[in-house]
Amino acid sequence: MDPNFQSRYLESTDEAGETADPLAEPQMPPTPTLDDPSVAEPMASYRPEDQYTEILPAVPAAPPHRHAAEPAARSAPPAAAAQWGTRPAATPPAVAPRAPAVRPQRDWNPSPVGGSARTSTFQTGSAILRVEDVAQPRKLPPEMGWRKTVYVGSGKLVNLGAGPAELELRANIDAITANIPGNYTIAVVSMKGGVGKTRVTAGLGTVYANYRTEPVISLDANPTYGNLGRLVDPSATATVREFMSDDQVTTYPMARSYTGKNRQGLEVLPGNQNVANPMVLTDDLFNAVIARARQFYQLALIDCGPHIEHRVMRSVLSQADALVIVGTMGFDGAAAAETTLDWLDARNSHELLRRSVVVLNDGHNNADSEFLSTVEKSLSPRVGAVKSIPFDKHLRDSHTLDFTALQKRTRLAFIDLAAWLAKGFTGNVGAR
Repeated sequence: MDPNFQSRYLESTDEAGETADPLAEPQMPPTPTLDDPSVAEPMASYRPEDQYTEILPAVPAAPPHRHAAEPAARSAPPAAAAQWGTRPAATPPAVAPRAPAVRPQRDWNPSPVGGSARTSTFQTGSAILRVEDVAQPRKLPPEMGWRKTVYVGSGKLVNLGAGPAELELRANIDAITANIPGNYTIAVVSMKGGVGKTRVTAGLGTVYANYRTEPVISLDANPTYGNLGRLVDPSATATVREFMSDDQVTTYPMARSYTGKNRQGLEVLPGNQNVANPMVLTDDLFNAVIARARQFYQLALIDCGPHIEHRVMRSVLSQADALVIVGTMGFDGAAAAETTLDWLDARNSHELLRRSVVVLNDGHNNADSEFLSTVEKSLSPRVGAVKSIPFDKHLRDSHTLDFTALQKRTRLAFIDLAAWLAKGFTGNVGAR
């Protein structure tokens, strides 16, 4: 080691008058002491947090959390004390710890659980995004009338949509094809003969068979050689007698072998036509007929005879879910419908009548709008609805009903009637 090392680097500063070695380390400034007023006064007034007061706005201190520990008193960093001397600086005044800046809250008070949904704008209908608000609904192409001609003639480029009449027809068809949760039976009745009960039964049943997917059957409950079988399918040979004589009928194909069927799919189980071998139709027998038919057919229509006091009517009314009470556009036919309502009211059939309809059949082409309006006002409070079937020569005179041969307005009237009765299909109203 250089013997002059200690004397060269550790010599007193009083001898600094000699020329300094250029390679020697620079001398440190003298250590200030707290006795110097230029140092002590600034230290006494110094607060570390003062450097932030001009940057952060003043925020009221939040109340301490009840589980929070008491804040510890600030102390000067040890490094600062060592730097400025051995004597500690004067203790600054105690200052409460500054709370962190809190973001201002929105003025929103959520409603309590179970409160009204109207207190929140996020729960109102105006705040719900609906598909129709952002997407234009597509018009269903028309399937009838001049709108269809325009649609097809334009190469399917001009779609005006379905017109009011077509929309109504589509709505009726939707009602007719509604699901039946069980079985449903519609009886067609009147106290007067010759009003067109059987033809109304055939027309109404044909509509259901034409639009529904499952088989539909019509039953002849006329105890005196009814002609429902001839009107629906003249080729039908089996009757109620043969149908009930076979105890092995356990499947639909076996039941189908005893029924007739028209072009639209309506099946028919005719009444006895053998005048040489009459069959007494009792309420117990017809109850058994209906019970067996329900095993294979959800929807059944019953054509009744004019003898409303016949004992078979007890079975019909106890099994029916809805009634079609047929009258005519003349005074006698309308009076017969009213008398039928009186008879049913006297037997506490009010709930059944709520699902029933009066049908005025214009079989003699004597419809009068004023007469129809008067009858409607008189009878509508007692039943679910009052409908009418316009005059149609084919409906009046045909030996066998061909639904396609009916006038358009007649077909639409039957469809409207079927749609109204179909309201009872849904919601288990009257369904068995």
